[in-house]
Amino acid sequence: MICRLKYLALGTACLAFAVGCEPGANETASTDSDPTVILSEAPSDALSLTEVKEKFTDEETETPNEITLVGKVDAGEFEAFEPNSATFMLSELPDEDHTGGDPDHADNCPFCKRRLANAPKAVVKLVDESGTVRATRADKLAGLSKGDVVTASGTVTYDEAVNLITIQTQKIHVR
Repeated sequence: MICRLKYLALGTACLAFAVGCEPGANETASTDSDPTVILSEAPSDALSLTEVKEKFTDEETETPNEITLVGKVDAGEFEAFEPNSATFMLSELPDEDHTGGDPDHADNCPFCKRRLANAPKAVVKLVDESGTVRATRADKLAGLSKGDVVTASGTVTYDEAVNLITIQTQKIHVR
């Protein structure tokens, strides 16, 4: 039990650090996004964050480097956008088959709440051609807002200790 609490505290601290939990960092998104980071169509065969995690934890499956994932811009109680960096946090989307398209279903369903609480988070890093994270905040660079659904393809790692996916990508698609 104590070990789980340590990992929970470590995970919370890592999430806060990864997305820049800084007072006053919550600026509004700009509608003047940079078209060089936006895809006009979503990449096909996007995986949920839980499906990505399963690819890394399934011992019988070869661990992939390139993955397409989809999630919602949201970091829970933390700020989703890192200041001075094109880095932001994604959370798991509710299961559309289960919710029946009801946007409020996940807030009222114990099954959905438990599933979303146990799902990994993903840190998306928008990088330039050299692989360096861009310096402009992601909400300004890509016109993102909390709650937007984003699809990204890129190089992925998974840190099981804090249940965190990291993806480096040059372009994203916003639904």
